[in-house]
Amino acid sequence: MSHRVAGIDIPVGDKGLARLGDALVNLVFSYAKTRVKGRPFGEKVPDRVLSRALELSKMPFPRRLSHGERGDYVEAIIAYSWMRGLLPFEEAVATLTSEMSLSEAVSESRGMEREAAARGFSRLLLLCVERVKSRGAGGERQ
Repeated sequence: MSHRVAGIDIPVGDKGLARLGDALVNLVFSYAKTRVKGRPFGEKVPDRVLSRALELSKMPFPRRLSHGERGDYVEAIIAYSWMRGLLPFEEAVATLTSEMSLSEAVSESRGMEREAAARGFSRLLLLCVERVKSRGAGGERQ
């Protein structure tokens, strides 16, 4: 099922796409945190972080969604873009790493780390939507 997101059709209601996005988002976050901290991490991104990212993006979305549904929404958009070759993995990691490094939130507190991650995922979300708008659904799978 496709929904109109910022003027484009993206299948944000597709649970399989959201699951793929969940795995991708967790890997991107873990790799970014590994780069910032200098040692390996493997973590799951909380739905509240992705929900906050959606709010920070100022993109229109159905307000009645729970944090989990908002997380699925963000994950589906990121996976959709990545599958179409519009968001290279390394660029996603670099975008998140940049945000987390700027704030030095990773060494401060869990709350600050989550806010930095939300800002980074908000940037990724906006990048994904812009690329889908400008380049369409074509492209090669990563």
